[in-house]
Amino acid sequence: MQETSRDNPWPREARWLHAGIAFGVTWQLFSSLWMTPDFRHADYGSITQLLFSTHAWVGLTTALFLLWEWLWIVTTPAIRTQLFPVRGPWRPIWDDLRALARGRLRPIGPAPGLAALIHGLGLLLVTWMALTGTAIFFFLPQGGTPPSPILHTLTPLHKALSNLVWAYWIGHVAFSLLHALRRDDIWNIFRLTD
Repeated sequence: MQETSRDNPWPREARWLHAGIAFGVTWQLFSSLWMTPDFRHADYGSITQLLFSTHAWVGLTTALFLLWEWLWIVTTPAIRTQLFPVRGPWRPIWDDLRALARGRLRPIGPAPGLAALIHGLGLLLVTWMALTGTAIFFFLPQGGTPPSPILHTLTPLHKALSNLVWAYWIGHVAFSLLHALRRDDIWNIFRLTD
């Protein structure tokens, strides 16, 4: 079912997906701080316009990684149950909350619990951003035509959850650093080969 190595608890597919999505989301967040969308024409002489263009293309690539992630979730019941414990198990989540209240982190690796639930919610969040961003890409005006009403509707929908993505990203990085300070092998999630 899941191909893991002896010293790396994450399956190879999870590592590739995490790397692709983590890079994509990080690029999207930071490029959005300085980019300037120009819906009338592409101006590659401006760094802010170039950032907008790369934001769009990296966003499409990230959307493909997210599609791969969702296909993996749909075809792997164990992953689906960990990320979206609709019917449980709830006890690992409560246990993780109690441990966190006492200043303890759960061991790294895929398992049901609070970390998996937060990953599932984060996945829903970035999927929303990818869906709305991809729709925006296909409605960008070409050849100097004015932006369509659809684009004016999609853009606020895309921006609506961006602060939550920042909060998720900051929390994700903060907990990774806490694990690293504990000397957990957290960076193995980025080791793409065994």
